[in-house]
Amino acid sequence: MDRKQIIGYVLIFIILIFTFYFNQQSAAEMEAQAKTEDSLRKVERITDSLNAPAAAVVQQDSGSVIAPAKINTVPEKTYSIENSKLKIAISNHGAKISGVLLKGLRTFDSSDLYLLHNPNDTFNYKIYFKNGVINTADLTFKPTATSKSAIVLEAPTNGGIVRMTYRLKSTTYNLTYNLELINCNNQIAPSQNYIDFKWVSNIGLAERTIEDEQTTTTAFYKYKSDDDVENLSTTESEEKKLQKGVEWVSYKQKFFNTTLISKSGFDDALTINIEKPEIAMENCIKRMTTSAVLPYGFKPNEKYEFEFYIGPNHYPTLTAQKIGLQKIVSLGFFGWVSKFIIIPAFNLIAKYISNFGLVILLLTLFIKICLFPLVYKSYVSSAKMRILKPEIDEIKEKYGTDMTKIQQENMKLYKRAGVSPMGGCLPMLIQLPFLLAMFNFFPASYELRQQAFLWAKDLSTFDSILDLGFEIPFYGSHISLFTLLMTVSTLLYTRMNNQLTGVSGQMKWISYLMPILFLGFFNNYASGLTYYYFLGNMITFGQNVLIRKFFVDEVKLHKQIEENKKKPLVIKKSGFQKRLEDMAKQNAAKTNNKKK
Repeated sequence: MDRKQIIGYVLIFIILIFTFYFNQQSAAEMEAQAKTEDSLRKVERITDSLNAPAAAVVQQDSGSVIAPAKINTVPEKTYSIENSKLKIAISNHGAKISGVLLKGLRTFDSSDLYLLHNPNDTFNYKIYFKNGVINTADLTFKPTATSKSAIVLEAPTNGGIVRMTYRLKSTTYNLTYNLELINCNNQIAPSQNYIDFKWVSNIGLAERTIEDEQTTTTAFYKYKSDDDVENLSTTESEEKKLQKGVEWVSYKQKFFNTTLISKSGFDDALTINIEKPEIAMENCIKRMTTSAVLPYGFKPNEKYEFEFYIGPNHYPTLTAQKIGLQKIVSLGFFGWVSKFIIIPAFNLIAKYISNFGLVILLLTLFIKICLFPLVYKSYVSSAKMRILKPEIDEIKEKYGTDMTKIQQENMKLYKRAGVSPMGGCLPMLIQLPFLLAMFNFFPASYELRQQAFLWAKDLSTFDSILDLGFEIPFYGSHISLFTLLMTVSTLLYTRMNNQLTGVSGQMKWISYLMPILFLGFFNNYASGLTYYYFLGNMITFGQNVLIRKFFVDEVKLHKQIEENKKKPLVIKKSGFQKRLEDMAKQNAAKTNNKKK
């Protein structure tokens, strides 16, 4: 490993540290998860709700005026609708979603996976009637029409009707949702040309560790007139006031999200608030609140049309929404590499192979084959520098501490030999976007969630082969075997390069230090990522052996360099330098003409 390669690895490490700083947080204030019994009681409660039978059709009493019933006086009852992806429980208290079962999906402990299931969640409209304020969360709703995948619920109030309609699309994670205020226009105060909306969701734990889930959970939003997607802090509590025209608001977890989409865009200001509890618990790792003002036009039938997406952060599925929702999946600074190369290749391989360990292996081979010309060029450049090393050492010995003279003589040597000192560095830098793209792709890849391979039970999180029971600073409380294999393979590769290049002294120890630092850095990362880096190291190791044995004859290369030295040294001028000289000659000619 020559000096240029070592500098390259140092740069890569600095960039990874920079990326890690902005994507991770300290877990010092976080405590252990809530007891398993609490989780089981939560699952039993939601299961009972979702298994409730569908409601029968109820006819609305025409012409009657019924005062709104408060939820503390009427027993709660739930109704369920479902399709092939979701089963949704809807409470008669406020016609609120009280739980969403994602069919066929499980939490980290193999329990059924639910979203929007916390009893402290709120979905409320505040309506300003002449004789007082009505909160829809305080109303008791009754179904007036139902089917397996749709339900209409109504609550009479002040001579009018509040109607909420839920309808699931057949094979998607989309739920259309409408609010209608029927015959309320004469009962609402003339000055109140708006209603207030508030959505509160207490995000629960769905993944293996609270730290991992909490650092990736935040709120995203997008304006209808803008392609960009913005998000709030992932590490701190924050409140953000937005201008009118927001198209959707998404409560995103690591692998799932609940997104409220306004068909026409929120026409007024909107506020999003994230509260991070001081002690993260299983039943609430973050509390998110969206408050908005909805315009009221005093129509006999005032209708507000919305849609929910309640499902996984699966990049192709989110892209199919055609509202930019896929941008909530963090692909990093080099996201274009993932978007146009890695994700299409990954999905193509996964289409024919179900084992994701093999998918990663084939993806790694594909990338390494594509990058082979760069590896070859880098190896040839390193071989040339290795051949020139004795002469470079002579120059250093001859000129001592005169770095300017050493640099000048080295450049002359490079030009005479036909060698570029940047030839080994540039190919490695060109590979950097792929390295960093993978760094973001694997931890965010929903496809790897709960996919086992060899000893790794879940490729989307770390593969612990031993839980230590205590914390080692800068390392963790467990041992990840794929991270160990990645580190060992990197050390072996470094040793091979050091032997070939003759690196010694301080640079040699720095080259060995970097893999050790990576050991602690990657110990808590997705095992799919460290498995990929391990494979990459081994394939690169094999490529170098093949290049040295079958593609590059260093004896012939040495003869070629010696032949280049015998040729007259021709210093080519750059186009810019040539233009400057031409301009100088033209100015001199004009000056001479004037003198004549």
